[in-house]
Amino acid sequence: MKRHSRLCGALLSLAVAAPLTAAAQERGRTDGPEESEYGKGGYSGSSSTGVSFQLEWGAAVNAEEPPRDAPEGPPLYVGATVSWWGADWFALDANVTYVFDGGRTNVMVGPRFRSWGWPLVFSLGLKAGAIYTPDYVDDASGSGRGSKEELHFGISPQVGAEVLMGSRDRVSLGLFYTPDIPIGGGGVTHRLGMAVGYRF
Repeated sequence: MKRHSRLCGALLSLAVAAPLTAAAQERGRTDGPEESEYGKGGYSGSSSTGVSFQLEWGAAVNAEEPPRDAPEGPPLYVGATVSWWGADWFALDANVTYVFDGGRTNVMVGPRFRSWGWPLVFSLGLKAGAIYTPDYVDDASGSGRGSKEELHFGISPQVGAEVLMGSRDRVSLGLFYTPDIPIGGGGVTHRLGMAVGYRF
C-alpha cells in the first residue's frame, strides 16, 4: 500500500513539474544563438551604458496663479531630457522644461533609478537646478511697465513607469508625475505627462 502511495505521489510530482520545467527553460534559456535570449527573461536588451534622448509633453497645473501679466497659455508643458546611463538601473538626467501657463522654464540635473523588469519598468528620480519665471512690474520712473526675472533654485522629484520596446529595448514610452518645487518663492507646478525616448 505504501509502495502504491509513493508511486502515485512521484507520478503526480512529475506531472506537475514537467510543464513548469519546460516553461522555465523556454523563458530563461541563454544557450541559444547570440541575442536570442532578449525578451524571454534572460538579459536586458539594452546595453549597460550609453546615452538616451527623450521628448516630453503633458498637463501642467500651477498651485498658485502666475504673476500678473505673465505669459498666459494652456495648462500644458513640453520638455526634453538627455541622459547618461551608468548602468541599466541608473542614469544621470539633464532636463529642460517649458510650462505655457506662466512661462516658467526649468533647467534641472539629477539622478534617476530604474527597476529591473521587462517590458514594464518603474523609475524614481530627483533633479535640482534653476526655475525661471518671467514677471512684469510697474517701472519706477512711471513711464510704463518694466520687466524683471524671478530665478529660484528648485527641486523636481519624479516617479514614473516605462514600457521598453523596439530592437534591444532601445525605445521607451513612459508616463511620469513631477512636481516642480521652487525654494524661497513661487508656487509648485504639478506636471503629469508622457515621454518617448531612444537609447543610443
